[in-house]
Amino acid sequence: MARKVEVDFKVIIGIIALVIIATAGSAYSTYLIFQRGNTGMEATEAANVQKRDIGPIFEAGEFTVNLMTAGMQPRFIRTEIMVEGSSTNVVTELERRTPQIRDLIISLLRLTTAEELRTTDGVDILRTQIIEKINSLLLQGHVVDVYFVDLVIQ
Repeated sequence: MARKVEVDFKVIIGIIALVIIATAGSAYSTYLIFQRGNTGMEATEAANVQKRDIGPIFEAGEFTVNLMTAGMQPRFIRTEIMVEGSSTNVVTELERRTPQIRDLIISLLRLTTAEELRTTDGVDILRTQIIEKINSLLLQGHVVDVYFVDLVIQ
């Protein structure tokens, strides 16, 4: 005797829906994995492009400064900053202008909040501001980069 097998229509639709969801999830996961892999390769290529010799260095010194706060709790930053000049003449001028440079850096640090420095671009924005302000003081040459050798925010 032949046995009749009954298949519920709702079960078939459920199985088809699960297969579609699994396929879409797998495709999306694959996309994310390969996208991250490309980003790593692009970052490596960008790092290779940015390789260069370091120029003469001016030691701006160590700074301990109160940060701007919105609340009552005081916050401060302790950092040591090195400035890379385009030539030795720039470093000589920076050494002559040490009080101006230190005052400028202290002023910029005091106008910064701890929350701004904790963002992904916060330190880079501060670096750019320092470079622009120092370059506005220089009579010859320019500042190539600013390095934070030590950076503590509390």
